[in-house]
Amino acid sequence: MKNYLIAAALAATVATGPLASPALANGAASTRNIILGGAAAVAGAVLVTNYNHKKRLKREEIAEHQRRQTAYRNHFYRIHGYYPR
Repeated sequence: MKNYLIAAALAATVATGPLASPALANGAASTRNIILGGAAAVAGAVLVTNYNHKKRLKREEIAEHQRRQTAYRNHFYRIHGYYPR
């Protein structure tokens, strides 16, 4: 009996499905979604640019630090004849 009721409900849903009209969207919702999507894309681009800028600056800092360490080690070796520990 339970299976019969489930089958009948499924058949009724399938039969009346095409008769139901689709949800109508007004132009304001569509325009709002387009504007929000554009704003999200711009914000994403700004965030990516900022991230890349910070990564580049950090890499430059690390390279400068390594260059200074190498220069110090070479200077120390010329003065003392051995590398610093």
